[in-house]
Amino acid sequence: MESNLFKDIWNLSFKDKRELHSDSLTELTSQLIQLYESQGRLSDNPLAPALTRTLSLPNKTITKMINGKVCLVTGGLGCVGSKLVEHLMRYAPSKIIILDKTSIEDSPYKHPASEKIISIQEDVTNEAQVTALFSKHLPEFVFHTAAQRDPGLAEKAIFDTVRTNIIGTLNILNACEKTKSVHQCVFSSTGKASRYFTTEIYAATKKVCEMLLDVFARKGNKKYSMVRFTHIVNNSLMDHQLKKLAQTADYITIHAPGKFVTAQNVEEAACLMQNALIYSELGKCKFLLVKNLEWPVESLELALYYIKTYKRRIPIVFSGNPKGYSEKFFRGQLDWKNPTDLNLLINVYENRNRTVNPEDDIIISSIVPFSSTLLDNLIQDIVMTEGEENTKKVLVEGLKAIFNDSLNYVEVSQTQDILKWGLDPKYLDLEGLSEADFQEMTPSMFASIANIPS
Repeated sequence: MESNLFKDIWNLSFKDKRELHSDSLTELTSQLIQLYESQGRLSDNPLAPALTRTLSLPNKTITKMINGKVCLVTGGLGCVGSKLVEHLMRYAPSKIIILDKTSIEDSPYKHPASEKIISIQEDVTNEAQVTALFSKHLPEFVFHTAAQRDPGLAEKAIFDTVRTNIIGTLNILNACEKTKSVHQCVFSSTGKASRYFTTEIYAATKKVCEMLLDVFARKGNKKYSMVRFTHIVNNSLMDHQLKKLAQTADYITIHAPGKFVTAQNVEEAACLMQNALIYSELGKCKFLLVKNLEWPVESLELALYYIKTYKRRIPIVFSGNPKGYSEKFFRGQLDWKNPTDLNLLINVYENRNRTVNPEDDIIISSIVPFSSTLLDNLIQDIVMTEGEENTKKVLVEGLKAIFNDSLNYVEVSQTQDILKWGLDPKYLDLEGLSEADFQEMTPSMFASIANIPS
């Protein structure tokens, strides 16, 4: 019955038919709500469990590190940055420098009233100003959260997203190396960076940033570490949009049924960044992520929950996946050797080298090795490139070259497992997929197994 309802909604969701069939769509949506309720769903907000989770935090160890020290938080007026500043104040630092392109008066988040907090309105893409700020305030611990984080916007503002996420990060890392006072730098990444290869701009920029951190850790003289976030409930673009539409709109647009996100809360995010201080080591960049993310949340279920909660009688409309959200899920992303311990934020290669913290709630690993020369070439090309499409071409082609090279550093048996799981005909048929959906990536993997140059 569920698949029939989905099919009927798809058939009526085209823009030219929507007004003519709004009554039919509304009735189908009501039937979906009833179906989900019969399955024991929609009684509670699907995102609620993620809001109450906690993460271990060795406060005594962190206090010894941060007490009396100067901390710098880029993006410190955003959701995660603000919460991190709040946490850092508990350790009595000498001061906290917030670097953000927004003014503190315009920030929607509260900050502790303290003379120790100095907010500076500046953009991380301004290399000269970043360098001057480091020279003036001499930070000892740097937390880099500033980024353009909207995948949809990234596909429209390609040049600006690449500048902010990649060049901005490079400016921070170079400033860390030049500033003697800096001990450690922690970078906030995304689970989307765990993809073996991607053509989506936001994920690609974060993947390049992770590589930059890795190179600076190997070649620099500071400690570098990073964390991978997933969907942060407290600052969820999806949740905010669906809630608003359910309250005021005539219909709610969903990309498609069966679209899931894992979720975490901002407290977990702030705790994860602090833990990254403890588990960093000189010469190697490690990343941390939440181990127990629970079951993913379906965007359709969340939309239906809000329609029910606000007692609206409005239809769901399927729109298809826009740019930034269009890549199909590759089943070989997950390590099926241990199906009871799957995590969407770490790929198979990384998972085989993972460890966990003593509290067993944080996964720690590192990215696959790659040629730093190829990364240098990509960065040089990005710096020299202007325009939206040219920037995308340079980014994707450079990332593809690095991906092909990285396959020389992994075990063939692991690549074989990935292809076996990802291209399982039974799974592809069940999900309505084909091998062609992964042609940007899998040919290189097959070539690496056969030892054929890509």
